[in-house]
Amino acid sequence: MLSQKSIDIVKSTAPILKQNGLQITNKMYEIMFSNHPEVKEKFDMSAQADGSQPARLASAIYNYASKIDDLSALKPMVERIANRHVQTHVLPEEYSIVGSSLLQAMQDILGEVITDEVMAAWTEAYQALSDIFIAREHDIYQEQKSVIAP
Repeated sequence: MLSQKSIDIVKSTAPILKQNGLQITNKMYEIMFSNHPEVKEKFDMSAQADGSQPARLASAIYNYASKIDDLSALKPMVERIANRHVQTHVLPEEYSIVGSSLLQAMQDILGEVITDEVMAAWTEAYQALSDIFIAREHDIYQEQKSVIAP
């Protein structure tokens, strides 16, 4: 569970994320692919090249920040992304790679806006969201196994 303080802080960052989201996600992918080239195979590089993947991620981050106090409103987005992650075999341990890259990109792009307090709130918020995805993806894998198993 997220603390109310973190919820409030993350929600307060939604407008700046809407404004700067694409810069942040482009920087995040740059950082992630530079530091962890092994994860590139999980991504549609044509969607990277045409900017559609960074744009989708920027939108998802903004939606999370703006609706962090009503996670039920995010269920359709979580379901869509979790199913895509299962298709591309995203592993639970890869969430930390994305998270550290995202947080670094936020710091790089937003600079002084990302105070220690904001960074702590986003670290908590990212962990909570990754836990949601990891749990949902685990369930999808289990559902697939039960359909395949005799």
